[in-house]
Amino acid sequence: MSHPTALYVDAGIQASKYFNVGMFAVLIFDYFITLEAESQWVWHRKWTFVRFIFTVSRYLPFFGIGMTFIAALRTQYYPGESCVRFGQASNVLHIICILAAEGLLITRIYASWKSKRLLTFLLVFPVVCFVVSYILSDTTLFFDFTTPIPDPASCLLSGSRNNVFEYAALLLYELVLLCLMLYIRFSKYSNPIGPLQEAYFSDSLRYVMCIMAMSSVSIILTMVPPITWVSITDSPQVVIHSVLASRILFNLRASERRSQFHATLTDVSEMQFGRGRFSTPVFDV
Repeated sequence: MSHPTALYVDAGIQASKYFNVGMFAVLIFDYFITLEAESQWVWHRKWTFVRFIFTVSRYLPFFGIGMTFIAALRTQYYPGESCVRFGQASNVLHIICILAAEGLLITRIYASWKSKRLLTFLLVFPVVCFVVSYILSDTTLFFDFTTPIPDPASCLLSGSRNNVFEYAALLLYELVLLCLMLYIRFSKYSNPIGPLQEAYFSDSLRYVMCIMAMSSVSIILTMVPPITWVSITDSPQVVIHSVLASRILFNLRASERRSQFHATLTDVSEMQFGRGRFSTPVFDV
């Protein structure tokens, strides 16, 4: 009968475990404090593309971060056991969660301009960023990504410095979106805007700036501390994407309802983004 082998643990790995478990707790806490808003603005509405990607960005993180939570609780592995597929599945879920949250932002930017060329750019550019970051992360041309920690079963909660390219690609993408939204705001809507537009622009800009800040911190934490601390960046990106994306949608729906209560039918039509170019059905979930 084979006996389990204890996993290697040091201060960095232990801190990463605590932090990832804490982020899972943050995700659960945020879900319950926003559950009432979700029941009011999302439930009992018809299923649309926006509602689908919202549901993915809202609920899939519980599975992705949950798998990271399980990995953080592991203290031993059995001879012959391999955690490679478990880790790969967790990474795929993390990526899908981030893509879903970014998809919500893409629909809003496209709705503000209604340009097929813009939509093509918004869909192609992140793919290019991801492919380039993946290629760079698979090479040791710039950095040595080897780890001295023994982990034959790949069950240790340890990261790699090659994640820096993914964070850099995300930072670049968010920077482009920030410039694009600022251009739309001041070129298309230079006149005073209504509460719905104000909620859209303020929440979206806040979303992008928070993701940029988190990506910058992730880059620093990936490259500066000892390699055993790298896994501390596993969960924050997914959690912050999910939390902010949900709140933006809730605020938009709430702003739309306030506009309906405090304006006449004519006033509402004038407050549409660009008089029909940005209509509220885009956000119907």
